Amino acid sequence: MIIDVNAWTGPWPALVNVPCDVASVRSSLSEYGVERIFMAPLAAAWSANPHLCNPVVYEAAEEHDDISPVPVIDPTLSTWPAELEKAAGHRAVRMIKLLPGYGGYDLAGADELFKEVGRLNLAVMVQIRVDDPRRHHPLAMVPDVPAGDVVEAAKRHPNLKLVMGGASAATLREFAAQVRDLPGLYAGTSQVDGVDSVKMLVDAGIGGKLLFGSHAPVFMPAAAMARVLNDLPDDAAVRIMKDNAAGLLRA
Repeated sequence: MIIDVNAWTGPWPALVNVPCDVASVRSSLSEYGVERIFMAPLAAAWSANPHLCNPVVYEAAEEHDDISPVPVIDPTLSTWPAELEKAAGHRAVRMIKLLPGYGGYDLAGADELFKEVGRLNLAVMVQIRVDDPRRHHPLAMVPDVPAGDVVEAAKRHPNLKLVMGGASAATLREFAAQVRDLPGLYAGTSQVDGVDSVKMLVDAGIGGKLLFGSHAPVFMPAAAMARVLNDLPDDAAVRIMKDNAAGLLRA
């Protein structure tokens, strides 16, 4: 069983002739043996109210048992408590997602949300990066969310299950000690590019904190799989592809 903690559905400016609907993304991942897909709405990144984009993943979960919806919640909107309550009441929701780079807010302003998420025993993924900055339109440059801000949030909320999504290999190497030592802090592999990049993170002692993410349809699932399966022994690969996420997300 493979668990993908960082998949998406919906349109994205850099996607040209790449199917991004639920059925296409699900098929592209199932082809490689993914049996549990944590799916968020891509359109939420560019929406003034990302909560309005969440129905697509709730509907996907109703149609497909292998999809767990990951609703995007914006803590600056007055409706976030109701949106979080809806998420917590859904049978398949195990994690929510924050997009502070696109929402234009600081994680220090999300503390009330973090407290409530922790109380509800959900996980929260903070998306560090959605797309490679080299593919950004020059009039729509979105800087990475500072990984140090996620680390500080993990320190302020030690009982929170917090995932760095979309962090680069260099970023995770820089913060490997914090990922290793903070019990509730985890990291996804979706943008860990480079030769032996995942292996180096395992060697740095955070193999038990890494979660497989494909970043489909923005990235190709095959590349995400290869960077884990080609460079690691079977036991380490299984932890990243399944066991770590299963323990964290009750998947």
